[in-house]
Amino acid sequence: MKIVTLGTSAGRPTIERSASASALEFEGEVFLFDCGEGTQVQLAKSTLHWGNLKAIFISHLHGDHIHGLAGLLGTLSLQDREAPLKVFGPTGIKKYMAVMMELKTSWIRYPLEITEIRAAGVLLENKKYFVECAKLNHVVECWGYAFREKTRPGIFNEEKAKALNIPFGPIRREIVEGKIVTLENGQIIKPEELLGPVRPGRHVAHCLDTQPCRSDLYLAENADVLIHESTFDHSLNSKVKDWGHSTSCQAADIARQAKATQLLLTHISPRYGNGKQLLEEAKTEFKNTKMAQDLLEFEVPYRE
Repeated sequence: MKIVTLGTSAGRPTIERSASASALEFEGEVFLFDCGEGTQVQLAKSTLHWGNLKAIFISHLHGDHIHGLAGLLGTLSLQDREAPLKVFGPTGIKKYMAVMMELKTSWIRYPLEITEIRAAGVLLENKKYFVECAKLNHVVECWGYAFREKTRPGIFNEEKAKALNIPFGPIRREIVEGKIVTLENGQIIKPEELLGPVRPGRHVAHCLDTQPCRSDLYLAENADVLIHESTFDHSLNSKVKDWGHSTSCQAADIARQAKATQLLLTHISPRYGNGKQLLEEAKTEFKNTKMAQDLLEFEVPYRE
């Protein structure tokens, strides 16, 4: 599992930072969170196999989070995409895309499913992962997301399998999948005989734009990586509520309360340049904090 922070600026792109977008790559599939202006250029610069884009999750309809969407969807048509694509977002995203297509700014030649989120809950799920959402506290309707890998099977006991003469191939796969198998000699093998305790999957939360709130904390709880907006510094703490944003210290406090492993600060106001001030402030609250930069790649390790 890999995270790539494609665009890390707040409000507008700068020479150093593009508008908001982050991607998560999981076993070859790519998931995009927000799609600000220039996102497809950043995707082209990245190491992501973005032809394998599975779904796009838009937090809200402010321009720095969505103005790259129509262009990206059109480019996928120019690349002869045939695979279906899902787009999730707030109320109004269907109308936004309908206008784009009516004005012929975006040609879509593949199955496109646009879902307007109505309530918190699971949006996308298969055997290995699910993506859920919760409403954040911004000045407009805004959604945060959590990508959760499901629990993994316990470690396979290779030595015991050899002792029981369990052949390589489908039988071992069935055991790892939790199935009871019968060997050729009639011996019945239960999965718990060869598998250790189940292991937790990985969890990445994406929370832009928001004031600290319960949903923010819920999505971040025990996250391996929390990607959180950090628009302003602590001196503007009394004003950020009016703007529906968080300071770097507030983002760090959410990470600390949620017992996250790693915090990535993003959505950085252009006034802060490289963001060093914000990073230093956040680290006073939560030591394991990094400042996201455009095209930063971050591998999400398993917790042992």
